[in-house]
Amino acid sequence: EEKGFEEEREFLMDHASFFDTPRHRFRTGLAELDRRWGWYFALGVFLMLLGLIASSMAVTTTMLSVVVLGSILLVAGIGMLILSFLTGKWSGFLITLSAGVLSVLAGFESLYNPFAGAAVVTLLLGTLLIAGGIFRSISSLVMQFPNWGWGAISGIVAVVLGVMLVNRWQAASLWFLGLAIGIDLMVHGFSWIMFSLRLHGLAGDLGITETDRRAA
Repeated sequence: EEKGFEEEREFLMDHASFFDTPRHRFRTGLAELDRRWGWYFALGVFLMLLGLIASSMAVTTTMLSVVVLGSILLVAGIGMLILSFLTGKWSGFLITLSAGVLSVLAGFESLYNPFAGAAVVTLLLGTLLIAGGIFRSISSLVMQFPNWGWGAISGIVAVVLGVMLVNRWQAASLWFLGLAIGIDLMVHGFSWIMFSLRLHGLAGDLGITETDRRAA
């Protein structure tokens, strides 16, 4: 046993550099990230403030999001129309042409009447929530993966929210998109704040100094 221990010790001593290299790279990378942890924290705070503003001005945010979506659809539709005529001999000419026309019409409608565009998007989101919730609940019950109960509950909640949204889509369309965008921004901001704090705490636990940060 003593001989085996000595051989293992000699092996570790002879290959110390092999183990030190990944450790050094990890510390260097962590020090480089930790040098910017304040920027990550500031980004999180900015996103949370932006989310609060978007949520408090949900109707305005909804209208702006529909206008942006309409502009994207319009530009994309024009691009598909140009492409369809440039490749007129292609077998998918009619499909590309039809998709371009529909995209242009949808873009014009969203820009001309953003309230109608918001209503359509809200109704579509409600339908997707119902379909996704049903699929999630059934797949959780059938597969019964670890913690499958939470997946089933999540699916049921999605179905309930979808039904509520579809039943009141005309009224909800004025504020739902703006509120959803605001909440999404706040969640992203919170995740960046937690990431920056955890990163800075881990660097402190590993003894990374200011000198290490500057050298990274």
